[in-house]
Amino acid sequence: MNQKAFAIFVGAIMILSAFASFVLRGSDTNEVVVGTNAWSVETFGVQGRLVDWEFNNLDDALKMSPADTVMAYWINNTVSQNLTDAAKAALPQSLGLTYGSQLYSTNIDRLAETYFNNTWIEFHWIKPFPVGYSGLVVPYEDYMMIPAASDYVTVMGKPTLFGTQSAMKQVIDVISGGLATENFTLPAGENADLQIGALGKADHSPLSGGYKEFYLGVSKSKDDAVSGFNVTAKILQPDGAVSQKAKDIAGKYNLQYSTSGSDVTVNGNVPTKDLQGALTAILGP
Repeated sequence: MNQKAFAIFVGAIMILSAFASFVLRGSDTNEVVVGTNAWSVETFGVQGRLVDWEFNNLDDALKMSPADTVMAYWINNTVSQNLTDAAKAALPQSLGLTYGSQLYSTNIDRLAETYFNNTWIEFHWIKPFPVGYSGLVVPYEDYMMIPAASDYVTVMGKPTLFGTQSAMKQVIDVISGGLATENFTLPAGENADLQIGALGKADHSPLSGGYKEFYLGVSKSKDDAVSGFNVTAKILQPDGAVSQKAKDIAGKYNLQYSTSGSDVTVNGNVPTKDLQGALTAILGP
């Protein structure tokens, strides 16, 4: 996505946020119900269905993603600004990571992005707030797609979704009962502050390469004696070049390199000052 599209989207979202104090406008026969629970999706004041899914890790995001998903990441932005900044520098360009504090009248606490069918969708976990708009909605499966800019739309909920209409419809199909991706095995049961998963030999994957599947988990160290971030990378069936790259990165950042059959694991602690460099190296070509 280019910077012009980013700027247009941010302007549109800021306009939507400016209406936050207004009551949702609808027809005379529609009523707006605002939940008493501050974290209730009803607080958005948007009619129709709203997204209401678990969103605690990458596996939760994948359960909302289409069967053809080739890459995905999930991050908890509340853990460490250093981690968020490093992810912003190393990951593919993201509206939520780039403009997170400007998109809504509240922060994006958790964020995910998934890539499928040569497109993408972003998932934003935000505290619900009243959204105002005047009839500019595109209903699909009783979810209200609110135009943000050009072909981009948002669907409010927990999490709130952002993407093109075409991508949004594919995700709505999944959360309405369609088939989610089942091609990712490594994220299952894993939890970390930043999680990345990718299929190496898939078309149009930002992290395509000579391996079957890749997983990266990064968490801020909870050990008072050891600061920095704990990093674990797993690679299924890497080719020689990928294995050598993993070995080189392990050596450069003093990480452990191990193999099990044809699979590779790199893990250890990375000092905060080296985090961005390590992520860029791991995710780079």
